[in-house]
Amino acid sequence: MNTAPYLRLHLFFAADNDRAVILRQAAAKLFNLILWHRDSDTFEDGQWLKSKVYVERCDLSPDGRHFIYFALNGDWGGVTKGAYSAISRPPYFTALSLFPQGHTWGGGGVFLDNRHYHAFGDADVIGRDDDLARVTFGAPTRDCRTGLRLINGQRAPIDRAATRRLLADPPPRTSRELYDRLAVPRPGLLDRYDTLGGKLYRRRGDKLELIRDFTEMTFENVRAPYDWRDNSPAEDVAPWHPLDRSER
Repeated sequence: MNTAPYLRLHLFFAADNDRAVILRQAAAKLFNLILWHRDSDTFEDGQWLKSKVYVERCDLSPDGRHFIYFALNGDWGGVTKGAYSAISRPPYFTALSLFPQGHTWGGGGVFLDNRHYHAFGDADVIGRDDDLARVTFGAPTRDCRTGLRLINGQRAPIDRAATRRLLADPPPRTSRELYDRLAVPRPGLLDRYDTLGGKLYRRRGDKLELIRDFTEMTFENVRAPYDWRDNSPAEDVAPWHPLDRSER
Protein backbone atom coordinates (compact mmCIF):
# COMPACT_ATOMS: atom_id res chain seq x y z
CA MET A 1 0.00 0.00 0.00
CA ASN A 2 1.29 3.47 -0.90
CA THR A 3 1.72 5.49 2.30
CA ALA A 4 3.57 8.45 0.76
CA PRO A 5 2.19 11.79 2.01
CA TYR A 6 -0.08 13.76 -0.30
CA LEU A 7 1.72 16.89 -1.45
CA ARG A 8 0.89 19.28 -4.28
CA LEU A 9 2.04 22.74 -5.31
CA HIS A 10 -0.51 25.06 -6.93
CA LEU A 11 0.98 28.06 -8.76
CA PHE A 12 -0.54 31.52 -9.22
CA PHE A 13 1.35 34.09 -11.31
CA ALA A 14 1.11 37.88 -11.16
CA ALA A 15 0.50 39.41 -14.58
CA ASP A 16 2.35 42.69 -13.95
CA ASN A 17 5.64 41.50 -12.44
CA ASP A 18 7.74 38.50 -11.42
CA ARG A 19 5.79 37.66 -8.28
CA ALA A 20 4.04 34.33 -7.89
CA VAL A 21 2.22 32.59 -5.07
CA ILE A 22 2.61 28.92 -4.27
CA LEU A 23 -0.34 27.34 -2.48
CA ARG A 24 1.24 24.23 -0.96
CA GLN A 25 -1.23 21.47 -0.17
CA ALA A 26 0.07 18.94 2.34
CA ALA A 27 -3.28 17.23 2.99
CA ALA A 28 -6.95 17.67 2.16
CA LYS A 29 -7.22 20.29 4.92
CA LEU A 30 -3.67 21.58 5.36
CA PHE A 31 -2.31 24.38 3.18
CA ASN A 32 0.41 26.98 3.39
CA LEU A 33 1.19 30.05 1.32
CA ILE A 34 4.61 30.88 -0.11
CA LEU A 35 5.55 34.06 -1.97
CA TRP A 36 7.94 33.39 -4.84
CA HIS A 37 10.08 36.12 -6.42
CA ARG A 38 10.75 34.57 -9.81
CA ASP A 39 13.41 37.10 -10.83
CA SER A 40 15.72 35.88 -8.06
CA ASP A 41 14.11 32.51 -7.18
CA THR A 42 13.80 33.61 -3.57
CA PHE A 43 10.88 32.67 -1.34
CA GLU A 44 8.96 34.03 1.62
CA ASP A 45 7.40 31.17 3.58
CA GLY A 46 4.12 32.29 5.08
CA GLN A 47 1.07 31.09 6.96
CA TRP A 48 -0.60 27.73 7.24
CA LEU A 49 -4.32 27.04 7.26
CA LYS A 50 -5.96 23.89 8.61
CA SER A 51 -9.05 24.16 6.43
CA LYS A 52 -10.00 22.99 2.97
CA VAL A 53 -9.04 25.55 0.31
CA TYR A 54 -10.75 25.31 -3.08
CA VAL A 55 -7.77 25.90 -5.34
CA GLU A 56 -9.78 26.46 -8.51
CA ARG A 57 -11.62 29.37 -6.85
CA CYS A 58 -8.52 31.36 -5.87
CA ASP A 59 -6.92 34.27 -7.71
CA LEU A 60 -3.87 36.53 -7.46
CA SER A 61 -4.03 40.23 -8.27
CA PRO A 62 -2.02 41.35 -11.32
CA ASP A 63 0.56 43.06 -9.09
CA GLY A 64 0.79 40.02 -6.78
CA ARG A 65 -0.08 42.04 -3.67
CA HIS A 66 -3.44 40.42 -2.87
CA PHE A 67 -4.82 36.90 -2.94
CA ILE A 68 -8.46 35.77 -3.00
CA TYR A 69 -9.20 32.31 -1.65
CA PHE A 70 -12.25 30.24 -0.76
CA ALA A 71 -12.09 28.02 2.33
CA LEU A 72 -14.27 25.55 4.21
CA ASN A 73 -13.63 25.54 7.95
CA GLY A 74 -16.88 23.88 9.06
CA ASP A 75 -17.63 26.52 11.71
CA TRP A 76 -21.26 26.72 10.62
CA GLY A 77 -22.39 28.59 13.73
CA GLY A 78 -19.60 31.17 13.60
CA VAL A 79 -19.33 34.43 11.73
CA THR A 80 -17.64 32.72 8.77
CA LYS A 81 -20.78 30.51 8.44
CA GLY A 82 -18.53 27.51 7.82
CA ALA A 83 -17.39 28.50 4.31
CA TYR A 84 -16.07 31.88 3.25
CA SER A 85 -14.19 33.88 0.64
CA ALA A 86 -11.35 36.10 1.83
CA ILE A 87 -8.69 38.52 0.60
CA SER A 88 -5.22 38.48 2.11
CA ARG A 89 -1.69 39.71 1.45
CA PRO A 90 0.56 36.84 0.32
CA PRO A 91 2.16 34.92 1.84
CA TYR A 92 -0.47 35.17 4.59
CA PHE A 93 -4.04 33.88 4.94
CA THR A 94 -4.99 36.50 7.56
CA ALA A 95 -8.03 38.17 6.02
CA LEU A 96 -8.26 41.83 5.11
CA SER A 97 -11.80 41.16 3.88
CA LEU A 98 -13.93 38.14 4.69
CA PHE A 99 -17.21 37.25 3.01
CA PRO A 100 -19.18 34.53 4.86
CA GLN A 101 -21.07 32.19 2.56
CA GLY A 102 -22.44 29.26 4.54
CA HIS A 103 -22.16 26.69 1.72
CA THR A 104 -19.69 25.58 -0.94
CA TRP A 105 -21.69 26.40 -4.07
CA GLY A 106 -19.81 29.09 -5.94
CA GLY A 107 -17.36 30.81 -3.64
CA GLY A 108 -14.02 32.49 -4.21
CA GLY A 109 -13.45 35.44 -6.48
CA VAL A 110 -11.38 37.06 -9.19
CA PHE A 111 -9.40 40.27 -9.61
CA LEU A 112 -10.48 42.51 -12.48
CA ASP A 113 -7.39 44.69 -12.02
CA ASN A 114 -5.15 45.63 -9.09
CA ARG A 115 -7.91 47.45 -7.23
CA HIS A 116 -11.22 45.94 -8.30
CA TYR A 117 -12.37 42.41 -7.55
CA HIS A 118 -15.48 40.29 -7.65
CA ALA A 119 -16.04 38.00 -4.66
CA PHE A 120 -18.83 35.61 -3.77
CA GLY A 121 -20.42 35.65 -0.32
CA ASP A 122 -22.17 38.02 2.05
CA ALA A 123 -21.03 41.49 3.12
CA ASP A 124 -17.45 41.87 4.34
CA VAL A 125 -17.11 41.38 8.13
CA ILE A 126 -13.58 42.81 8.51
CA GLY A 127 -13.23 45.94 6.38
CA ARG A 128 -9.42 46.20 6.14
CA ASP A 129 -9.08 45.70 2.40
CA ASP A 130 -6.31 48.21 1.56
CA ASP A 131 -8.74 50.47 -0.33
CA LEU A 132 -9.67 47.70 -2.73
CA ALA A 133 -13.13 47.92 -4.27
CA ARG A 134 -15.61 45.06 -4.51
CA VAL A 135 -17.79 45.03 -7.58
CA THR A 136 -21.18 43.43 -8.07
CA PHE A 137 -22.47 41.74 -11.19
CA GLY A 138 -25.73 42.74 -12.81
CA ALA A 139 -27.40 43.09 -16.17
CA PRO A 140 -25.44 45.13 -18.74
CA THR A 141 -26.92 48.54 -19.49
CA ARG A 142 -26.11 51.32 -21.94
CA ASP A 143 -24.05 53.19 -19.33
CA CYS A 144 -22.46 50.00 -17.93
CA ARG A 145 -21.77 47.50 -20.71
CA THR A 146 -19.96 45.03 -18.44
CA GLY A 147 -22.71 44.93 -15.81
CA LEU A 148 -20.07 45.45 -13.12
CA ARG A 149 -20.85 48.07 -10.51
CA LEU A 150 -19.40 49.18 -7.20
CA ILE A 151 -21.27 48.43 -3.99
CA ASN A 152 -22.74 51.96 -4.11
CA GLY A 153 -24.26 51.23 -7.53
CA GLN A 154 -21.88 53.30 -9.63
CA ARG A 155 -20.18 51.79 -12.67
CA ALA A 156 -16.95 50.02 -11.73
CA PRO A 157 -14.02 51.92 -13.30
CA ILE A 158 -12.01 48.82 -14.20
CA ASP A 159 -8.94 49.18 -16.40
CA ARG A 160 -8.95 48.85 -20.18
CA ALA A 161 -7.35 45.40 -20.24
CA ALA A 162 -10.08 43.91 -18.07
CA THR A 163 -12.74 45.73 -20.05
CA ARG A 164 -11.43 44.32 -23.32
CA ARG A 165 -11.50 40.81 -21.90
CA LEU A 166 -15.07 41.26 -20.76
CA LEU A 167 -16.29 42.73 -24.03
CA ALA A 168 -14.38 40.46 -26.43
CA ASP A 169 -17.47 38.26 -26.41
CA PRO A 170 -21.03 39.04 -25.35
CA PRO A 171 -21.05 40.27 -21.73
CA PRO A 172 -21.10 37.37 -19.24
CA ARG A 173 -24.57 36.52 -17.95
CA THR A 174 -23.62 35.01 -14.57
CA SER A 175 -20.95 35.43 -11.91
CA ARG A 176 -19.57 31.98 -12.73
CA GLU A 177 -19.25 32.91 -16.41
CA LEU A 178 -17.45 36.09 -15.36
CA TYR A 179 -15.09 34.11 -13.14
CA ASP A 180 -14.33 31.54 -15.84
CA ARG A 181 -13.57 34.30 -18.35
CA LEU A 182 -11.17 36.26 -16.12
CA ALA A 183 -9.51 33.58 -13.98
CA VAL A 184 -7.29 32.22 -16.74
CA PRO A 185 -3.65 31.01 -16.51
CA ARG A 186 -1.00 33.65 -17.23
CA PRO A 187 0.08 32.99 -20.86
CA GLY A 188 3.28 31.00 -21.23
CA LEU A 189 4.20 30.82 -17.56
CA LEU A 190 2.77 27.39 -16.83
CA ASP A 191 4.81 26.01 -19.72
CA ARG A 192 8.03 27.29 -18.13
CA TYR A 193 7.59 25.57 -14.77
CA ASP A 194 6.53 22.20 -13.46
CA THR A 195 5.75 20.65 -10.07
CA LEU A 196 6.28 17.03 -9.13
CA GLY A 197 5.93 15.51 -5.66
CA GLY A 198 6.27 18.80 -3.81
CA LYS A 199 9.22 20.02 -5.85
CA LEU A 200 9.30 23.08 -8.10
CA TYR A 201 11.15 22.87 -11.42
CA ARG A 202 12.03 25.15 -14.29
CA ARG A 203 11.69 23.67 -17.76
CA ARG A 204 14.78 23.79 -19.98
CA GLY A 205 13.62 22.22 -23.20
CA ASP A 206 12.94 18.60 -22.33
CA LYS A 207 14.84 18.84 -19.03
CA LEU A 208 13.69 19.93 -15.58
CA GLU A 209 15.90 22.10 -13.38
CA LEU A 210 15.11 21.94 -9.65
CA ILE A 211 14.33 25.36 -8.14
CA ARG A 212 13.29 24.26 -4.64
CA ASP A 213 12.22 21.15 -2.78
CA PHE A 214 9.20 21.88 -0.53
CA THR A 215 8.72 18.36 0.79
CA GLU A 216 10.27 18.83 4.23
CA MET A 217 8.24 21.81 5.41
CA THR A 218 6.47 21.39 8.77
CA PHE A 219 3.59 23.31 10.31
CA GLU A 220 4.44 26.65 11.93
CA ASN A 221 2.08 29.06 13.66
CA VAL A 222 2.95 32.21 11.71
CA ARG A 223 1.45 35.62 12.48
CA ALA A 224 0.87 38.05 9.63
CA PRO A 225 2.76 41.35 10.10
CA TYR A 226 -0.46 43.24 9.27
CA ASP A 227 -2.53 41.35 11.87
CA TRP A 228 -4.20 44.15 13.85
CA ARG A 229 -5.17 41.97 16.81
CA ASP A 230 -3.11 42.37 19.97
CA ASN A 231 -1.37 39.55 21.83
CA SER A 232 -3.95 39.33 24.60
CA PRO A 233 -5.32 35.94 25.74
CA ALA A 234 -7.36 33.96 23.25
CA GLU A 235 -10.69 34.80 24.85
CA ASP A 236 -10.12 38.46 23.98
CA VAL A 237 -9.43 37.77 20.32
CA ALA A 238 -12.20 38.20 17.77
CA PRO A 239 -13.70 34.67 17.42
CA TRP A 240 -14.45 35.00 13.69
CA HIS A 241 -10.86 35.34 12.52
CA PRO A 242 -10.20 32.63 9.87
CA LEU A 243 -6.95 31.46 11.43
CA ASP A 244 -8.35 30.88 14.91
CA ARG A 245 -9.41 27.32 14.14
CA SER A 246 -5.93 26.40 12.87
CA GLU A 247 -4.16 28.08 15.79
CA ARG A 248 -5.86 26.03 18.51
